[in-house]
Amino acid sequence: MKIHVLHCGYIRVADCVPSGSSNSARDLGRALTMPDSRRVTLPVSVYLIEHKSGLYLVDTGWSRDISPEGVYSRKAAENVLPSYLVRMYHPYVPQGMAVHEQLDSMGIRQEDIAAVLITHFDADHVSGLRHLSRVSRKIMPEEERYWAVRTKYSVRQPDDLWDFPGTEYPYYRGYLLGPDDRAVDITGDESLMMVKLSGHTDGQAGILIRNGSRYALLAADAAYSSYNWETMTPPGLGADRGSQFRSLKWLSKTAADPSCVKVLCSHDPEVRPGVIEI
Repeated sequence: MKIHVLHCGYIRVADCVPSGSSNSARDLGRALTMPDSRRVTLPVSVYLIEHKSGLYLVDTGWSRDISPEGVYSRKAAENVLPSYLVRMYHPYVPQGMAVHEQLDSMGIRQEDIAAVLITHFDADHVSGLRHLSRVSRKIMPEEERYWAVRTKYSVRQPDDLWDFPGTEYPYYRGYLLGPDDRAVDITGDESLMMVKLSGHTDGQAGILIRNGSRYALLAADAAYSSYNWETMTPPGLGADRGSQFRSLKWLSKTAADPSCVKVLCSHDPEVRPGVIEI
């Protein structure tokens, strides 16, 4: 099996976001108002999995509408996102890098994708869904949907970006997998699992791909890089600090497992586009 790493745009965020912050109102204010000189550019990774049962796409990155000319445009982005999210992310997508553009360049028809798996509903992970109308299955965790329309998530995760007719919302079930022993078996043989990795959001999933005794983990935003689990420093802007620490402890254990080929984070600047074999 193979994992194709695709960069489907970029975010320019406050320097406290990847390296950790207290998640306080003060830090949220810093994330919104940080001058450009103190922002860091991070990729928005999307993954195409060549699984024995078909092709699976994990997350979607930014939509082309965010960045029509391939550069950051606050005006264009605010046609898609609330202004506070635009100020948070400073999003842009170079030409040819939107998810549907990359699939086209690879010669992959949307109809040939078995499913899109969404790890969580933050805008940089779901806004490209609008370009994938011909993919027949979209799968998102029910726990993520439950919280996404309530309290703070209703402003963090606009539902017009992710709530499409026919989407499947499975519940996590009991498995000896992940920090909370909760997962969804996508293929019925435990070779492709959505693993509950809460903390960044309450319902966030990681994706575990297993081929025999070997496996890889797509950790979404449970960490931004290995720095987070090596130092036990959660990324900023998380939902629950205690859950973030539990997820980081599990990521540290997973990364040290000789059977684990790779732990990949969605915004790790050290992870380049390419192919990883399991």
